[in-house]
Amino acid sequence: MRPTSRMPVWASILASAMVAGLLVVAGCTLDKPENLPGRIFNRIGGHGGQIIEPKRCVLRVVILDRPFRDPAINEALWRVVDEQVITRAEQKALQSNGLRVGRIIGELPREIETILKSDGHDGPRVVPSELMVESGDPKSLISVSPRVEQVSLLINRDDRVSGRDYRDVSGYLRLVPRHQGAHAVSLRVIPELHHGPIQRTFPTLPNATGIAPQELTIRDAQQEEEIRELAFDLVLEDNHVAVIGCRPDNLRSLGSFLFSQPAAENDERHQRVILVWATRNMPGVVAEVSRQDDKPDDRPRMLRRMKGAPEPPPSPDRPDMTPPSIPATPAPTPVSPRPAATSAPGLATAPVPAPAKGASSPRVAKSQPPAPASASTPTSPPAVDVPSPPPQPRGQ
Repeated sequence: MRPTSRMPVWASILASAMVAGLLVVAGCTLDKPENLPGRIFNRIGGHGGQIIEPKRCVLRVVILDRPFRDPAINEALWRVVDEQVITRAEQKALQSNGLRVGRIIGELPREIETILKSDGHDGPRVVPSELMVESGDPKSLISVSPRVEQVSLLINRDDRVSGRDYRDVSGYLRLVPRHQGAHAVSLRVIPELHHGPIQRTFPTLPNATGIAPQELTIRDAQQEEEIRELAFDLVLEDNHVAVIGCRPDNLRSLGSFLFSQPAAENDERHQRVILVWATRNMPGVVAEVSRQDDKPDDRPRMLRRMKGAPEPPPSPDRPDMTPPSIPATPAPTPVSPRPAATSAPGLATAPVPAPAKGASSPRVAKSQPPAPASASTPTSPPAVDVPSPPPQPRGQ
């Protein structure tokens, strides 16, 4: 075999060796801590990841059920309602269908406050409903009228009146809140009619990407008819209340069916009005905290009022500006003078004469320190060595 025929074999062996070496190097590199997914994202931009708080809205809904044509919800309430918050075209469409919409800024009338605080003696007790939804979520349905077997309604759609008979029908309001501006909530209200027998349908699930195949779900429900020609928007802030009611004079209108239809033929006709409060959270980057006690509260302000907000940290005490009091200096204690040393009684100390010239100095015996005397034994004076006089010279 010629050497040229073995070149492809050596080339394949060399390529395999290079691929194996690259895999080994890549495997060692991927195992390094700095190449983990979390570290890679930390290196991008020079800082760690940030948690973005989702946009949420809290809706507080109250349905007042009163006798038909009750002055509290037909006169006292609408005297303080601003009905010019929606466009003129929306006002015309709602009025032709027996609906009435507005907004209250500030406190409610005294008659409505009395109804809200009643304990159930004068009428049904009012129980508010709380809904926390994502911004733009259209899944909030409010049931405003009970189900009736059959009803004939006249609905004005774009200045065209059409009549229709409905069976097993009930009325709903769909609420869709969205963040508006820096602090407000835009509330979109859509009237709906659910009627007919319960049927099984297979609606498609929403697909955000648009690339994945559509997914189907099984649903057993009545036919839902949205009346989008009568939809309207209200902008609510703190201390704002949305008011939705009807005009009781239009008996066969949509508003009369939704807010004043009796549950049965022998039941007394009642009238209803809906009050809606809306608040929101403040979206943004959730601050990182080091302690569990410093965890920020992302609940909306309304929910914090209902469930109890966390206690604020105690404010630091102000420094005391009063000058410190100086204690008085105690008077010095008198000290008695130390008594002078005296000689023992009956003992005279003889003066020591100066030694004569040429004579040696006398030796003085060292006295030992006296032993401590007991309380019962009298203390004797210490002994004193008296030097003897120098010798006299001999006479001639």
